[in-house]
Amino acid sequence: MYHSIIIEESLENPKVLENYKILRTKFSPEKNWHLHIVEIPEPEKAIKEIQEAMMTDKPYYFHIYNEGKVLIIVFNDKVFYLNPNDQLTWKEARAFGARKLNIPSEQLDFYPTRISEEDSWYNR
Repeated sequence: MYHSIIIEESLENPKVLENYKILRTKFSPEKNWHLHIVEIPEPEKAIKEIQEAMMTDKPYYFHIYNEGKVLIIVFNDKVFYLNPNDQLTWKEARAFGARKLNIPSEQLDFYPTRISEEDSWYNR
């Protein structure tokens, strides 16, 4: 099983979330974002479906992960398959988000990268 963190406000069509089991929702008052941890049964299908629902005029991404074997970063026009255990492999995805989309570097931490880190992420 895979999970993903999806910002509801990043979606042009938030109804896409109805296709997934929402496990938890966290609200970020400083950004006014609803961040959902969702269960992803089929990553490739979810990438296509959620990517199509994303806003194209604003810089957002979502990521898909499991327990340390898969880390997939999905921007509205590009997908990166990274090694969750080697942050050197994250460099290109971080540079893409920062340079092309002007996403602040602190938002490109791709955390959590494991299902077991979700409690820590949720409580921070």
